[in-house]
Amino acid sequence: MRDLKAAPQRGLLIVNPKASTGSRRRTRWVTKKLDDVLDLTVEQTRARGHGEELARRGADEGYDVVLSLGGDGTVNEVVNGLVAEGRPADQAPLFAPIPAGSTNVFARALGLPWDRRRASLAIVAALQESRTRTVSLGHARGEGVDRVFTFCAGLGWDASIIKKVESYRKKRNLGAHYARAVMAELNEHGVEGDSIDVELSTGESVLSTGMVVVQNCAPWTYLGTLPVNLNARATFNAGLDVLILRKLGLSDAARTAASLLVGRDGPDGKHAVTHHDLSRIRLRASLPQAFQLDGDYLGERTEVELDSVPDALRVAC
Repeated sequence: MRDLKAAPQRGLLIVNPKASTGSRRRTRWVTKKLDDVLDLTVEQTRARGHGEELARRGADEGYDVVLSLGGDGTVNEVVNGLVAEGRPADQAPLFAPIPAGSTNVFARALGLPWDRRRASLAIVAALQESRTRTVSLGHARGEGVDRVFTFCAGLGWDASIIKKVESYRKKRNLGAHYARAVMAELNEHGVEGDSIDVELSTGESVLSTGMVVVQNCAPWTYLGTLPVNLNARATFNAGLDVLILRKLGLSDAARTAASLLVGRDGPDGKHAVTHHDLSRIRLRASLPQAFQLDGDYLGERTEVELDSVPDALRVAC
């Protein structure tokens, strides 16, 4: 077991050069600041999945700290590499996410600034002062998926919207793109989807015909500087939270989209059901549904099991 009080010495910075706010000059600035507190190695990702490979190798080689410079997709890959094969938090490197994407939900949910320079300085201070915290993760399994997630997973309408948003490159105005994606989805496919049976660790079952969103922390996402909450009680210190829309008609969809865009704490109405601090959630759809993990569209699925993994990852923040 590592001595958590010892100042980390060897650091591995994993950089996604294609991150939406990336540049060589900005990367050099971050690297220079980290060099002040770490014996730093810098690696760049070359393809999808490469961040996970680099992080796994860094953990195997005994790095004290692994950092990511990229968006939430890069964070997800790096975290999956760090906890690969069930590696416990006290045997994995300390993790620090430096935001360089369009949304950066995980970093901001940890309390880090959105600006990469300010976030880098906050992480340097945390490393100097040996400030760490241990957070939970979610774990998704089923139909070719076996990954942890840091902040959210979704089956149904929200994943379809994310698929649409991903096609609107470059994402300079996420709020506008989100609204555009909602309208496009309504026009092309309507609202009502096929049924999704949601089985909770409490023993309850709820049927959804709209969407199911699972959160490991709050907020669910950000639209620019605006946090968007579906389950405001979700926290890294508890199990998973879930929002289930039992029915999603056209008026419900318009209300839901509007409530999210103005920063309300979640959808209104009798058809919105939330549950807090769950250890497990199993989703079964009658037909394949769009599926997303940490805001990354992963295709369609009919069955996914999501588990809470307590005390899974040490972070510097």
